[in-house]
Amino acid sequence: MRPIFPRLAARLCSPAAPRAGALALGVLVLAACHGEPPPVAPGEPIAAPTEVTLGTMDVECEALLTALGLYKQCPHLDEDDRYDIDAWRERAQQDFAAGKKANPEPNAQRAIAAACRKAVVLVTAAGERCRAGPMPKD
Repeated sequence: MRPIFPRLAARLCSPAAPRAGALALGVLVLAACHGEPPPVAPGEPIAAPTEVTLGTMDVECEALLTALGLYKQCPHLDEDDRYDIDAWRERAQQDFAAGKKANPEPNAQRAIAAACRKAVVLVTAAGERCRAGPMPKD
């Protein structure tokens, strides 16, 4: 464990420290360092997430295409990023067209709508991050 008072502990360990004072303070530091920390008080309860009202599969998935379009407009993206976003949009459009053609059952449509909604939230957050400034260089 780390000492609670690191400066004091360093001072006590220095060769210039008086022996008697160092011994007395050393005992205090050791006593303070080796005790168990008090338990942390519980925080406020975390509220359950609000129930999301999903639109239809078509509405939610069109929102994803819109979010990708807005993300592509970020001024801090380079051409490779824009190319990737175009590829994602094209793939999403193909997948949505195939989904409409297959006419999935209502539970499957709800699951697809929920997945599109989650993707909209993620793409929107990425767009906000991008508009905040250029990505840091590694």
